[in-house]
Amino acid sequence: MIIYTFTQAEKFLALHIPRNSAQTFPGEIGLKRTKYFLRLLGDPQEKLKIIHVAGTSGKGSTCYLISSLLASQGFKVGFHQSPHLIDVRERFQISNQIISKEEFIFYLNKVIPIINLVSKTFYGPLTYFEILVGLAYFIFYDKKVDYAVMETGLGGRYDGTNVVSRSDKLSVLTKIGLDHINILGKTIEKIAFQKAMIINNKSQAISINQEPEVEKVIREVVEKHKAKLRFVSSPSFPRRRESICLDPRLHGDDNVLPMVQNLSLIGEYQKENAGLALATINFLSKRDRFIINQNKINEVFEKAVFPGRFDIKKILPAGRQVPKTVIFDGAHSPQKMKAFTEALIQKYPGIKFNFLLSFKKGKEYQSMLKMMIPWADSIILTSFFTDNQDMINLSEEPSIVGQQLKKIGFYNFTIIPSYKKAWEFILNKKEPIVVTGSLYLIGEVYKLIKNN
Repeated sequence: MIIYTFTQAEKFLALHIPRNSAQTFPGEIGLKRTKYFLRLLGDPQEKLKIIHVAGTSGKGSTCYLISSLLASQGFKVGFHQSPHLIDVRERFQISNQIISKEEFIFYLNKVIPIINLVSKTFYGPLTYFEILVGLAYFIFYDKKVDYAVMETGLGGRYDGTNVVSRSDKLSVLTKIGLDHINILGKTIEKIAFQKAMIINNKSQAISINQEPEVEKVIREVVEKHKAKLRFVSSPSFPRRRESICLDPRLHGDDNVLPMVQNLSLIGEYQKENAGLALATINFLSKRDRFIINQNKINEVFEKAVFPGRFDIKKILPAGRQVPKTVIFDGAHSPQKMKAFTEALIQKYPGIKFNFLLSFKKGKEYQSMLKMMIPWADSIILTSFFTDNQDMINLSEEPSIVGQQLKKIGFYNFTIIPSYKKAWEFILNKKEPIVVTGSLYLIGEVYKLIKNN
């Protein structure tokens, strides 16, 4: 078959979205299937300089910053993010610009015969995510990028992005915590092992400082793979210039990072992500022998904007003359929600907020609610259903979340199942308004904003 329009492309990809829980995360067979797919495409992933990023919190922001910093130094950079918010082409960015619809259709048509061929083998049909991962590597190779920054989807060990065997692949680990416990394991040690298994034999890994039990697991994986490891301490980004260094245990000229000024991204956790991105660029500059342009580094940090992560927008409701302040953040785990709410009250001290909430089914929303209600004036509970991502994503029933709110003593909530009606309703509330609980909810609301 031949794809002629972007709509046709989206419909073709939708046919490969897993429809039942058994297909949602195929594990080892999915990884083998992706490797076979890429082998038929000529193993483009083995012909690229890869920065592979895994973790529980901060993957997307860290990838975005690494990509932006490398692009600021004059490199052509491929950036694969997962999930996308509005447009599937967000997964195929060249120096932080999505490829055109025409290019996307061109490349998809190139790989469709291979997709069909794989489906006829004992591996079975490729999933939506596996197709897009293979397509990303294929596009980045064809575009001759200098570096490809790849964000893992779920986990690391059996994630579809974990298909690169080169020893010069750089593995980057963001903060690791409890999430996806039904798939990755019910303890932080098991989850850390899954994430750390992106580290290749005799390769280099860089990690943000982790909890002791997580650090222990990472070190064990590094030792087993005869790899090298650096931990990065959380830096500060003051108004004045200041040197930022790696972990004090590793002090030395090779570990001194460039000076930075202001970071536009809000939250202490973004300082961690920025420090990790800086450490990555610092390592690459020494390994690949390029000189860092300090002014360009500063420009990136001062202008950085990553949609869906403490993203402050001025929204003008229909029929109104004055815009309202709305904060969007896709926090969807206790670790992420804790970081977000801390940043929220630091940015807006002494203020209570009107929240628009929805959580993906299976998430630990009980503890997230407890973090929000001290700062909530009111809560609007809504729902979402997406069938244009790696899997079918269904929200928790708002009525069930409402029951939990009652249990913890919060009663000023309203249930509006339609996110479109809930969005219209909350815009009549006093600002600041906060939309959070799921990146999928954020994506759906962003589409409403874009269309209006």
